[in-house]
Amino acid sequence: MKINFGKNRNKNLIVGKNEKMRPTKAIAKKIIFNTIKINENDLVIDLFAGTGALGFESLSLGAKKVIWIDNNLNSYQAIKKNILNLNLDRKSYQVFHTDFRRAIKKIPFKATIIFLDPPFISEKYYDLSLKLIIDNDLLSSEGIIILEKPSSYNLTNFKLYNIFINKKLGANQEIIFLKKKNN
Repeated sequence: MKINFGKNRNKNLIVGKNEKMRPTKAIAKKIIFNTIKINENDLVIDLFAGTGALGFESLSLGAKKVIWIDNNLNSYQAIKKNILNLNLDRKSYQVFHTDFRRAIKKIPFKATIIFLDPPFISEKYYDLSLKLIIDNDLLSSEGIIILEKPSSYNLTNFKLYNIFINKKLGANQEIIFLKKKNN
């Protein structure tokens, strides 16, 4: 797996062994990073990070800081190795090897971008994550959530957000861009 964009373009990423993980496909990364523009003030959360690729792409494009969250030890170790291999500035990242419900409570900022891509076998994590993001006030007023999910999942907590872009990724998957509803 390689970084596709920015200053670290074409650098390899180590991928940890994790049977539940689905690395983000190159076409999905292209859709995401051609839709949003990363800037030097962006604070990014890569929730259910897996390979951490979306966070690494964000830093490569100039994001200020990325927090990776994954409870799988192999994923966590691979992210740490990639941080060392890419020689990232210590101030530009934080890695949590814990359950997302615990990690969310420790995040020290409101994110401008949250990548949300739980294992597809865990439909309940989608709704729970969307609710916890609101409950813990994790998303800045102009922030966006980028959610990758199976098309068959009907999530009840979508009502907490405005869907502003919905892109199909093949027949069975979609990438949804969400913003907070203005109260």
